[in-house]
Amino acid sequence: MLAHGAWGLARDATLTLRSPWSRDYGEGCVLGMAQLLAARGSYFPDLADYPLLVANYPPVFVSLVAAGQWAFGPSLFFPRLLGLAATLGLVAVLFSLLRRLTGETAPAAALAGLFVLPWFVATWAALARVDTLAILLSLAGLGVVLRHGVARRAWPALPLLWLAFFTKQNALLVPAALLLDLAFARDRRALRAALAYGVPLAALFGALVAVTHGAAWRHLVPYTAAADYEPGRMAESYLQFAVGAAPLLLLILVALARVPRAFAAGTGRVLLLYFAFNLLALSTIAKAGAAQNYFLEPWAATLLLAAFSLRVLGEAAPVLRAWRFAALLAAAVVAAYSYPSLHRLPQALRAPQNAREFATLTRMIRETPGDVLCENLSLLVLNRRPVLVEPFGVLLIARHGLLATDRLVRDCEAGRFPLVVSERRMTEIPGFGECLERRYQPVADLGPYQALRPRPQPLSGR
Repeated sequence: MLAHGAWGLARDATLTLRSPWSRDYGEGCVLGMAQLLAARGSYFPDLADYPLLVANYPPVFVSLVAAGQWAFGPSLFFPRLLGLAATLGLVAVLFSLLRRLTGETAPAAALAGLFVLPWFVATWAALARVDTLAILLSLAGLGVVLRHGVARRAWPALPLLWLAFFTKQNALLVPAALLLDLAFARDRRALRAALAYGVPLAALFGALVAVTHGAAWRHLVPYTAAADYEPGRMAESYLQFAVGAAPLLLLILVALARVPRAFAAGTGRVLLLYFAFNLLALSTIAKAGAAQNYFLEPWAATLLLAAFSLRVLGEAAPVLRAWRFAALLAAAVVAAYSYPSLHRLPQALRAPQNAREFATLTRMIRETPGDVLCENLSLLVLNRRPVLVEPFGVLLIARHGLLATDRLVRDCEAGRFPLVVSERRMTEIPGFGECLERRYQPVADLGPYQALRPRPQPLSGR
C-alpha cells in the first residue's frame, strides 16, 4: 500500500511538473504576486489604480517564486518544484516526529507514508501553493519543542514558527497548542513563552506593514477576511475527512478511552490540542474559493495523534502491539481508496497536449496588443503580460464594500481591454459583469473560458 502511494505521488507530481498549464486559480495568484514583487519590490498595491490584485499571502513563498522569476523567467515549473520540495520535506519532518512519538522506525515510516495516500495530498503535492511549506515549518517548530520541552533550548523553534506565519498567516495552530498547554499546566513560563513568540512576531509584522505603508495589513487581514461562506460545503468536507481518516480516528478514540491519563499532560496534551484546533480550523473550508489544501494540516495532526495513541495503547496492553500494523494497513486502504473520483488531476495536467483551449488562449494573449484581462492569471504571467485585475479577490472585497469598482467599470465602458478571458468570476464583479454583457461580445468558447472582445460601436451621425 505504501509503495502504491509513493507511485501515485510520483506520477501526479511528474505530470504536474511537466505541464505548462494551470487549472488552479491560486497558482495564478502566486505567480501574479511574484510578478509584481519582482517588478516593483512590493506586491501589496494600494488598489487606488491598477493592478487590482488582492495579495492574500505573506512574503516567504512569494519571495522564493519572485526570485525564481528573476533568475529563470516566468514559469510554472520552478514554483511547482518548490511546492513539491516542501511536500517531501514535510514527509521527512513527519517521519522524524513520528519516530520520536512511536519509539520505532517501522511504524513511523508507515505513518509518514500514509500522509501522501489521500487524494487531497497527492493532487496538491506539486502545486505552486504555500500550504505544504507553511505546514513543514510549523511541524519543524513543533519537533524542536517536543524534543527539548519548554526549556531554553527550545528557542530555535521560534524562527521556524515565525517563518510559518510569514508563509501563511493562519499558521498559528502549533504555537496556540503549545501556549495553551503551558497555560493548562500553570507553568510560570507560559507568559514568558507567549511574549517570546508574540512580541517579535508582532514587531516583524509591524515592520512589514510600515514598509508597505499599511498595505500589507489591509491585504493580509481585512481583505483576506472578506470572504463568503458555504455552510453546506463545511458539512460535506467534515464527512469526507471523517471517512478517509476513520481507522485512525477510531484508534485515537480507543486510546482516549483506554488511557486517558496519557493525554492529560505533556506531549499527549499538546498533540490533542493541536488535533482539536485543526478540527475546528477545518470549518474554514466553507470559505468561497477554499480547496483541498484545508485538509492537509488536519491530516498531519491526525497522524501525529494516532502515532502517540499507538504507543500508549501498546504500553497499556502489550498484546495490542501485535495488531499495530494491521491497524495501519486498514488506515492505508481507507485513506488511499476513499473518494476515488476525486483522485484525478485536471486534463491540463494529465494530458497537456490535449488542452487545446490553453494553446489557443496563449496565442490570443500573445497576439493581442494593449491591456488584456484573463481570469487564469498564470497565462498572463507566463506570457509576460501584467496582471491588472485579480477577479476573485476584487469580487469579494467589492461585495464587502472594501473596494469601489468605478474605475474598472469606466474602462470597460470605454473598451480599454481589447481581450477579456472570463471563466465565471469576472461576470460577478459588481458593475463590471453588467458592462461586459453590454459592451463586449463572445468570440470563442474555450473549455471553461470565454474570450470576449469589445462590440463594434455604431458611428454617431450629426
